[in-house]
Amino acid sequence: MPEAYPDHLPIIVGAAQYVDRPGDDFGPDFDSPMDIAARACGMALEDAGVAPGAVDTIGVVRLFADAAPAWASPFGGSNNPPESIAQRIKAAPERRIYTDAGGTAPLTLMMEACQAIGRGEQGVTLITGVEAIANQRRAQRAGLTADWREAHDAPLDNRVYSKRMASPQEIRSGLTLPAHYYGLIENLQAHDMGHDLAAHRRHMARMMAPFSAIAARNPYAQFPTQYSVEEIATVDRANYPIATPFTKRVVAQDAVNQSAALVLTSVGRARELGVPPGQWIFLTAYAEGEDRYMCEREDMARSEAMRRVITHTLDMAHARATDMAHIDIYSCFPCAVQAACDVMDLPIDGSVPLTVTGGLPYFGGPGNNYSMHAVVEMARRIRGSDQRALVTANGGILSKHAAVVFSHRPADDELVDWGNEEIFKVQPPDMPAIPMLDAAEGGTVLTWTVIEKRDKPSLGVVLAATDGGARFFASTSDPQVTAAMQASSPIGRHIETFEDDQYLRFRLAG
Repeated sequence: MPEAYPDHLPIIVGAAQYVDRPGDDFGPDFDSPMDIAARACGMALEDAGVAPGAVDTIGVVRLFADAAPAWASPFGGSNNPPESIAQRIKAAPERRIYTDAGGTAPLTLMMEACQAIGRGEQGVTLITGVEAIANQRRAQRAGLTADWREAHDAPLDNRVYSKRMASPQEIRSGLTLPAHYYGLIENLQAHDMGHDLAAHRRHMARMMAPFSAIAARNPYAQFPTQYSVEEIATVDRANYPIATPFTKRVVAQDAVNQSAALVLTSVGRARELGVPPGQWIFLTAYAEGEDRYMCEREDMARSEAMRRVITHTLDMAHARATDMAHIDIYSCFPCAVQAACDVMDLPIDGSVPLTVTGGLPYFGGPGNNYSMHAVVEMARRIRGSDQRALVTANGGILSKHAAVVFSHRPADDELVDWGNEEIFKVQPPDMPAIPMLDAAEGGTVLTWTVIEKRDKPSLGVVLAATDGGARFFASTSDPQVTAAMQASSPIGRHIETFEDDQYLRFRLAG
C-alpha cells in the first residue's frame, strides 16, 4: 500500500512529451530547441501538479548540435540549456546538469536523479531532452535564419563526452555516420542467418513494419505513417539506400521537433506536495554497462554488454521479458532490435509488440533523447495498474547499454537499495580485445558495407582478419568491386590490399 512505502523512495510523478510537425505555413518564427523543451517541461509539471518553484534540479540530455560536428546548428545554441529552460518555465533550480552524449543518456540521467533523491540530496528533479533538427533543416532549405544563441552565467555541471565511440582504425576506414558502422553489424547478422541482400532486406522489413504501425497511431510521432513490408523492403527514390543493407525506412530519423520531460521526487516529498499515489511510478530494476569498440569484439554481430545489462535488469526484477506488459527496445537500426530480442528470446514477427512509441525510424529519433519518450509513454500506460514495463537503450556502436523496469505498485522485494550504486553497474566483458592493425597485406573478410553517396562514387568498406587473427579495415571506390559486394556478400572471401594517399584499399582475390 502507498502509505507503507518509505519516504526516501524515488518515483516518477510527472511525464509529458511534445511534437511539432512543420507544415506548409512554416515561417520565420519557428521554435528553437529550448522553446520546444520548455513545452514538454511545463506539461510534465502540470501532469504532476507540481509548481515550477518546487524544482531544485534540472537535467538536460545533450543535444546532437553539441555532441558532433555533423549536427552543428548554424543558428547557435544555449551555453546552459537547463538555465534556458528554467527561465522559460519560471523555475529557480539549485543544480543544473547537461549530460554527455549517447542513446543511454536519458536513462542514466534518470537513474542518477533517483539515486540523489533516494539519498536525500535532491527534492524535485526535472529532466528533459529535445531536438529541433526539423526546424533547423527546413529553415536552411527556405533560406531563413535565426539566432538561437543564449548566454547564461548560472552554474552548470557540463559533462562533455570525451571518449570516442569508435576506435581509431574505424574512424580512419571511411566510416563516418552511425549507419555506416551499424551496416557492418547488420551484414554480419545477415550472414549468420544465411540471408543474401534481398532476403535480409525483407527480414528487416518484416521486423520493422509493426513498428511503423504503432507510430501511425501515436499522436506524438514525428512520422506517423504505416508502411507495408513491401514498402520498407523495396529500394526506390523515396526509400533510397544509405549503407548496405540499410535504406531510409529502416534507420533512425533525426529530422524531428520532439521533446520529452519527467518529474521525479521522493515518496515523502510527493506526499508533502499533494501528488496522489495514482501518479506514482517506481523504478524496480536497472542496469547499465559498456562494451568494447565494435571491431574489437569477438562477436561483432552482438554485444556481450547488452546481454549482461538486460539479463541483470530482468534478474533484479525477478522477471522475464514475457512478464512485461509493455516493452520498448531501442531501435536505431534493425540489428539493435535483433540483438536485444536474441537476448530476451522474443519473436520479431509482430506477435509481441517491441515498441510503445513506434521506434526511431517512424516515431522519430530525437538525438540522444529517444528513450525518454519511451519512459513517458510507459509512465502513462502503467499508472493505476499492476503492470510492469521494460525500456532498453543503447548508444555508440551497440556498445553503451542501459535497461530499466517500471511498475506502479512494486512488490516489497523489488524496493531498490538506492544507497548501493554498484548494483546498477554491469562489469564490462572480460574477454581480451581482438588486436587491430592499421594495415595488412591481405586477409579474409569478416563483414562489410557499401556506403552510398549521391554525388560521389560509393565506398565499400570491409573489416578483415589476417591469418594470425588480427583485424584491419580496408576500402574501395571501384564500382565493379562495390557492385560485386552487393551482388554476393564478400564475407569469407580473401582480399589483397594496397595503399593510396587516403585509405588502405582492397581488391577481391580470386
